[in-house]
Amino acid sequence: MVTFRIMDTIEKMAERQIADKSNMDIVLSVLGEYALTSTLAYALRFLLRNPYESCLVVGADAKVQFMDRGSEKYFGLPQGGAKGIDIRELIPESGLPIAIKTGVPMIGRVFEVKGKKMIGSVYPIIRNQEIVGAVGRLLFHSLEEIERVNKEISKLKKEIYHFKEKERNEYSSKYTFEDVRGKSTAIKETIDFAKKISPLDTDVLIIGESGTGKELFAHSIHGFAYNKGRPFVRVNCPSVPFDLAESELFGYAKGAFSGALSSGKPGKFEMANNGTIFLDEISSLPLSVQAKLLRVLQEREIERLGSTKTEKIHFKLVAATNIDLKVLVKEGKFREDLYYRIAKAIIHIPPLRDRKEDIPLYIYHFLEKINQSFKTQIRGLSRGVADIFTAYPWPGNVRELINVLEQAMLKAWDKEELSEEHLSSELLSFRREFPEKIERKNDTDTEPIDFHKQIEEKEKRLISSALRDTKGNRKKAALLLQMPRSTFYEKLKKYNIKHGDHSSWRED
Repeated sequence: MVTFRIMDTIEKMAERQIADKSNMDIVLSVLGEYALTSTLAYALRFLLRNPYESCLVVGADAKVQFMDRGSEKYFGLPQGGAKGIDIRELIPESGLPIAIKTGVPMIGRVFEVKGKKMIGSVYPIIRNQEIVGAVGRLLFHSLEEIERVNKEISKLKKEIYHFKEKERNEYSSKYTFEDVRGKSTAIKETIDFAKKISPLDTDVLIIGESGTGKELFAHSIHGFAYNKGRPFVRVNCPSVPFDLAESELFGYAKGAFSGALSSGKPGKFEMANNGTIFLDEISSLPLSVQAKLLRVLQEREIERLGSTKTEKIHFKLVAATNIDLKVLVKEGKFREDLYYRIAKAIIHIPPLRDRKEDIPLYIYHFLEKINQSFKTQIRGLSRGVADIFTAYPWPGNVRELINVLEQAMLKAWDKEELSEEHLSSELLSFRREFPEKIERKNDTDTEPIDFHKQIEEKEKRLISSALRDTKGNRKKAALLLQMPRSTFYEKLKKYNIKHGDHSSWRED
């Protein structure tokens, strides 16, 4: 009897050794040419006891054959306590039985475990084309944690989008010729000439006093020449540090100088490729930079600082100055050859004192804007203020006019009109020193001028006149007035210009 028990024990040990040897052979066959080192052994141990992910192995009957210790603790089981339990008793929505039945893995799915949603994957175990079980892995991180990570990713995407939008807006034009105010012959001729040369493949030089709107014209030229999407790069030359002017304009190569970015940096001209570069106050550029600028304009290629490679680029140059460059050429402060290179198409912007008929338009326009900004309700100017505004030479041009209006409106605040007491000391001094320049139709006429009403009446007359000239053709009338058709229709409605006033209205 004892002999039989001993023999039985020996047979079971032999079977176990054979099984152990067979299982070891499976492991070794997977390793192939890689020996089962202690590191690999501990790696396999880590995979089965991974504290960051659970590991479940079930047989073909969906009963647990292995569960990592972390999962056992999660389910409140002792070590080895899950053995033989149907996985559906622990996880009713487990994907392991489905993988056993279909042989299809489920990767990165959401599973509910003890009322908590987790991310996991299940894989069928196939031996000799037969499904013998399945492996399941679950992230211990909750779905809420995954959602938090997704929100962080979404936030980063938004930040990248806003950064790209900011960069796009930074290098895009903001104004068009419609933003250039004025009905005087001088400004209309300037706009017409600028429109003619805008589409031409030539560099442009804008000459005008400070505050006349040189940058406004530069934006408009770019917008008139190109479709949206082309870069418009602005460079305020006086603000560029003298010793960094070359690298700012033309860029620098990797390691060009101490403190340079390791990847190098493109210059303003590269950024303006296929678009427009606007050099405001070009006269302030150092002579050394002027020499390289001349070469770039002639060859249409740039060479980064510290590099020997050149790169072809295409751009339109718009330069601006409030100084007579010819005088600087004579003084040796501006290269003569560069002047003749950029002075092919010259736009002279007339100062405000040479187009006084535009002053009421500017006053009306900026009164409205400043009212919106300051929350004021000022509608007009007294006769005395209007006379001073008309006679004053405006050395700072439109920029000075805006500043004077802002100061006066802050002083007036809750008034409905600006009077002389609200004016700056400069304008009051001008009135005292040059009384003969201030024309008054009637010294007793102190009625305020409502520019709003005056301009509306003038607009109404112009629209009616245009409709008469085009025999009621609204499309042609809008073109004649250089007014967008939608704006033209709004004006018709605003001024109550009815169909009956022009019986032959038509669109063609």
